[in-house]
Amino acid sequence: MSTTPRVPLYQRLPEIYRQRDIDQTPPGQLEAYLSIVEDVLGALYDNIGELYRDHFIETCDAWVIPYIGDLLGVSPLSGSAWTLRADVADAIALRRRKGTIHALELLAFDLTEWASFCLELRETVAWHQHLNHQRPDVQSTVKQIEGIARGGTAEIRDPAVLSLIGTPFDPFAYYADFQPTDVGVLRRNLPDVAVFLWRLLACQEGPSMPVWRSTHATGAALPAAAQAVRFDIEPSGKPTVLFNVSQITPSPDSPMVSTIDQVPGPIPMARLTQETPAGAPDLYVSVNTYDAAHVPPLPITDTSLALQFHLPQAIFPLDTWSFRSSNLCSWETPLDPPLQNREIVIDPRIGRVVFGVETAAEAGALQSAMLTTWTYGTPGPVGAQPVADLISPPSWLGATFQTITVRYREDPLALQKALGNLNLANGPVLIEIDDSMTHSLDISAVAGVNLADAIPSLQLQFPLLVRATSENRPLVKLQNHSLAFRPVTVVAGAGQTQPQVDSQVAALKVLFEGLYINGDSLPVGTPLVARAALSALEFVRCTLDPGGVVALNGARGPMVPSFGLDARFGFSSDAEFDAFQPTPKITTYRSITGPIEMEPAYQLQIQDSIVDGGAGPGDDGSSAIAIGSRSNPLAGWGAVLCINGVTIFGRTRVRSATGSGGIFSHALEAQDNQTGCLRFCWFAPENNRLPQNFGCVTGVELQFTDTTFGSPGYAQVSLDSDKRLLEKGPGNDEMGTFGFLLNSHKWRNLQIRFREFMPAGITPVVVPVT
Repeated sequence: MSTTPRVPLYQRLPEIYRQRDIDQTPPGQLEAYLSIVEDVLGALYDNIGELYRDHFIETCDAWVIPYIGDLLGVSPLSGSAWTLRADVADAIALRRRKGTIHALELLAFDLTEWASFCLELRETVAWHQHLNHQRPDVQSTVKQIEGIARGGTAEIRDPAVLSLIGTPFDPFAYYADFQPTDVGVLRRNLPDVAVFLWRLLACQEGPSMPVWRSTHATGAALPAAAQAVRFDIEPSGKPTVLFNVSQITPSPDSPMVSTIDQVPGPIPMARLTQETPAGAPDLYVSVNTYDAAHVPPLPITDTSLALQFHLPQAIFPLDTWSFRSSNLCSWETPLDPPLQNREIVIDPRIGRVVFGVETAAEAGALQSAMLTTWTYGTPGPVGAQPVADLISPPSWLGATFQTITVRYREDPLALQKALGNLNLANGPVLIEIDDSMTHSLDISAVAGVNLADAIPSLQLQFPLLVRATSENRPLVKLQNHSLAFRPVTVVAGAGQTQPQVDSQVAALKVLFEGLYINGDSLPVGTPLVARAALSALEFVRCTLDPGGVVALNGARGPMVPSFGLDARFGFSSDAEFDAFQPTPKITTYRSITGPIEMEPAYQLQIQDSIVDGGAGPGDDGSSAIAIGSRSNPLAGWGAVLCINGVTIFGRTRVRSATGSGGIFSHALEAQDNQTGCLRFCWFAPENNRLPQNFGCVTGVELQFTDTTFGSPGYAQVSLDSDKRLLEKGPGNDEMGTFGFLLNSHKWRNLQIRFREFMPAGITPVVVPVT
């Protein structure tokens, strides 16, 4: 259907009639009359367009999907609209290919949006060969790894190949396992087909700034490296697991089976070493160059691989690099053979990399100008992720606002300058960070900041929106001081009335979207947000680094409070405190935060978010306060709490609580337990003080893939958890942060469709890999 804008009726009239309409007294009578007709005609036109779109499964309304499916004999399912459309759209193609491995992979993708790999397990069962009739020509089922025979003994000389044992692409043969099949357990038998699923979302960030750790002079002579330059790839310096990007594009038009190099899982170490039977680093890693000195900065080449290094062109113009994977817990010291010149050693399990170069000048160029594009895994779009789904600024700021674009390569202090003089702004302000670089921010150095109060604070007259642009994930590192906000004026001055000032203060709001905010440079115990003297403060798809990261030696770091808001809203003046009227509303939407410390004077609304107080199920939560009072976290009472899909690691002490879909890993205590109602939540079997509740469970089996911030499976509910937790949350799906993904619906839909599309006598063995 045409997308050409419709010409209004009035504009279709001949010019002579429009001119006569202007000459009337009063003018524009005909235009006003036709505008009434235009509204009705527009509604009719839109309805005709909707009816046309409802003829196609790709564009129809959600309620039409089962009716189109019924025409094809597709039984109705429940779940996300995308999976239901895909199920109907590919129904005929899947029936034509029923029983094939490709059809099963396409079906799994259609119903879950997860990457999949199907394997006929009879091909992995070992052969007992006669010594007089050996078949060395029968090789492994893994196409990229040759030379592994299904009969005889396993080759154990290659550690890289041995590292694939237990993975979906295990090249070795096994004895048959006759135990009953179960979800998540791989049992190899003749009538079984394994369906491996990669549930984690692979997100690619970059170009970003890795953390330089040190440069070590090895003293070696060529061809060995004289300088070893060490980096942590994650921009905040935390250990991270490097993932492969998803290269699977399931389609009924091009039948194919997934391979080891296409799935969005952790990068196999075996594939990163050159000149080995299992090595293929060119499918995962690339080295590009860029002009670091050009003004204005030129775009950086993107090769679409999982891990990309961007080096300064002036120093490394046409260099050829070799790759190796190894354990870098002790950096390059134990490497055998030693680090070579123009060699890159990568440890994808902890996100470390070492460059071997010849001169100190080359090492300095890497330290100052090397950028990376890298990929990590996450259970879903919660926290700061490089996504394209952004809030429309006019919907939040109004029709008129000032836009400021921040780019680090143009000015490293661009963000700090963009926040300057907000007290003099003439209207709402939008600040867009158009990269994934690391931006340092010292509030006390921002122009126009209020330094008279105890907490240096940004002064606002109008709403402020600070966000990342599409597909970017900038890191904001706070220096010396926390984020803090206040109005320019709270008490009416000369030429003002107090109602006018109160009205302006009531309209003040600040929103952050898509930012990763880190406070490693702040004093220990300092919150990321220390003041919110506003009507509303919102964090949408942000990560307020909670700390608590487990170091490589097993020690866990301290937790970092995300909010530390006192009852006086940061005002040291009694006159300002008495004049401040709003009840600040703090909102987190699909965000990750650390401990939240604020008084009952605030409202706290949390949706599809994680609050990490540092104590998961089974940990000692006696002193781990996730939500509580700022003045007395262990014994005081926190804000008025409203939740909708939240996972809380630690104790919760609030004024009152209401909402649904929460997982409280330790005690929940509501001071006013006669107010509010909690529905479809999981409570720990501790000394709770609960409000009214409905459909909730207490103490049933709860397991997470991981409870440590920064790990790929952070806050992902394990399939070993109780069925009531997995299927009796809001909307008959799982409780907690990721209930909006409808994962339980995906599992049920898989089981329903597999009964229809599996070949006769074949049993599906569904194994989640991530």
